[in-house]
Amino acid sequence: MSITRRQFALAASAAACLPAWAQGQEYPDKTITVTVGFAAGGGVDFIVRSLAQGMGQRLGQTMVVDNRPGASASIACSYVAKSRPDGYNLLGTDGGSLALNGALYSKLPYDPVKDFAPISLVMRHPILIVAHPDFPVSDLKGLLDHARRSPEGISYASPGLGTYHHLGMELLKRRTGLKATPVPYKGAAPAMQDVMAGHVEVAPIDTIPALPQIAAGKLKALAVLDSRRMTQLPDVPTAAELGIEGVEVLPWVGMLAPRGTPADIVERLSQEVRTVAATPEVSKHFAERGLQTLTTTPVEFAAILQQEIARWHPLIRELGIRLDL
Repeated sequence: MSITRRQFALAASAAACLPAWAQGQEYPDKTITVTVGFAAGGGVDFIVRSLAQGMGQRLGQTMVVDNRPGASASIACSYVAKSRPDGYNLLGTDGGSLALNGALYSKLPYDPVKDFAPISLVMRHPILIVAHPDFPVSDLKGLLDHARRSPEGISYASPGLGTYHHLGMELLKRRTGLKATPVPYKGAAPAMQDVMAGHVEVAPIDTIPALPQIAAGKLKALAVLDSRRMTQLPDVPTAAELGIEGVEVLPWVGMLAPRGTPADIVERLSQEVRTVAATPEVSKHFAERGLQTLTTTPVEFAAILQQEIARWHPLIRELGIRLDL
């Protein structure tokens, strides 16, 4: 059967539109971009960059990080969700943008579950409850007693409404009857600064910014919202040790691809994330900052995301938090 010139042209045009993997070219054959919805130098950016160089070396291509901060990472998530699903546009983001934003905003420009192919979790970290060194309590039990004795309870500096930090403290209030009023800030840095200045009594803070200030004696840690103590702070008890169950709060970072990315590419990327994250260099970088390396298969990551949504969305709705009002 003969092929007309028009048929040949149409076939060639269709082939040109196919991704490289479908045309028989080996993946990857060009630069891979990981979009991060936060500013350069921040925690998520640090974590993604810690992996990008090693992954690029193993894949034989440059892996670059593209920072697109804003709107609680919605700008970056939306951009990647609409990107070509060929393995060259990835997303490095936190749990807030995937597990929390769906309840915090009445409408998102992306679907946290339907628009992405999970690759792997990368890490998680516990939240520390910290106070000024002169604050007259030294642990969580003391904080609860102090709040009970105060007619108005205590105030705490929240890095932002609807963050894991804010939700963790609200969860603690429900488990213990703690009287505490949030004072919202735009980020962990200003919240922590006001605690160090003595303007606010306590704050739930990430390990990355908190550990150096604790080591310098500018803050003291009262508790770890995790099921186990931190190696860097062996004398700081967990809430569970006081019999307070269900308040483990572990913000996390993961890597994803647009939905429709071929399964073999997703699986290869997942394997590379797990391999690079387990190297001594990256593991040390994470551990020094109180981060826990936690990598998963794509299926495991998808299941964890669903669990996180089921855990936090009811609390967000109960608190009546909406960030787009």
